[in-house]
Amino acid sequence: MSLVSPALVSMVLAAAPAEDLRERWVAYKREYVSPDGRAIDFRNGSMTSSEGQAYGLVRALWMDDREAFDVMLRWTLENLQGGDAGALPAWKWGAREGRWEVLDAQPAADADQFMIWALLGATRKWKEPRYSEQATRMLARFWEAEVEEVAGAPVVLPGPWSRGSSVIQLNPSYFLPFIWRDFAVFDPAHPWQAVIDRAYVLLATCRGATGLAMDWCYVDRETGWPVPSPVEGKDAFGFEALRVPWTLAAEVIWHDERRAKALLGPYHRLMSWRPEATRIPGTIRVDGSPAVDWEYPGAYGALLPLWSLRRPLAADRLREDRLDTIRAAHGWGDHDDYYGQNWIWFGLALSQLGGTPA
Repeated sequence: MSLVSPALVSMVLAAAPAEDLRERWVAYKREYVSPDGRAIDFRNGSMTSSEGQAYGLVRALWMDDREAFDVMLRWTLENLQGGDAGALPAWKWGAREGRWEVLDAQPAADADQFMIWALLGATRKWKEPRYSEQATRMLARFWEAEVEEVAGAPVVLPGPWSRGSSVIQLNPSYFLPFIWRDFAVFDPAHPWQAVIDRAYVLLATCRGATGLAMDWCYVDRETGWPVPSPVEGKDAFGFEALRVPWTLAAEVIWHDERRAKALLGPYHRLMSWRPEATRIPGTIRVDGSPAVDWEYPGAYGALLPLWSLRRPLAADRLREDRLDTIRAAHGWGDHDDYYGQNWIWFGLALSQLGGTPA
């Protein structure tokens, strides 16, 4: 007769991935986040982006690390938002002529959405009214600056710079329905369900011949349908679009969204890119041919939770072969690649923990 209860075994198995993710988060803070709360992109001149700050906030929330959350939020307020808690943060901050300052004041919609979402989660988790107050102000500005009607339906733009032209430049990886569902509850005055519905139409059409999402998609303002990319290579599946399968997996895991399920096939087929080993090119052209001869570990992280839905054993092998082998004291593989470090961590968190950050 066993002296170990099945319930205890389940608790231990569930705790192990969580503890590993916590250790990876502690290592990330040590290596990539300054004591005053700045996430550092070493590959790009030690600059800081609003995206990096937003990712850090979501990770701190997921790990219930309020101290890190508040420190990163304070740095963002003082340096990217100009002291205005309701402002959309400047996307780029770094060194210029010996001074550290905002290098580009334009906001970026992916970072803005993740940051507002993190504030809403912090409101629920830590019961702090100031998070809700900041989220309210930021969300109002987000709708005003980064949502525009295209062919009669509201669409999230990549930034204010994309407004007003006859051909609208969009980034499918900025379509985040799992976030908009929270926005809809918090802000019922705006038609977030219409934003979700239109985004799924665009996710189904802004794809290459392989069915993989494009990094960038150009649509006609009047018809809402994609037009050929005016810039070569922008329509590839690369560093931007790799985030789309993570979003689709989140939509399935958290919301059982049938439209997300219908888009999973092409990403599952990536698992058999090469019969002898799963090595996916870092960038795949719109016709399905590899654009580069190297792989990108961050893409495996973003794909991992989606693969775990249908082929968990194969997903485990992928993690062991492509991610565990490059595990280092600071994270995975290239120390300078803060972007890849984040998406590997997010992929492991979604596939292993399952639940939302808050």
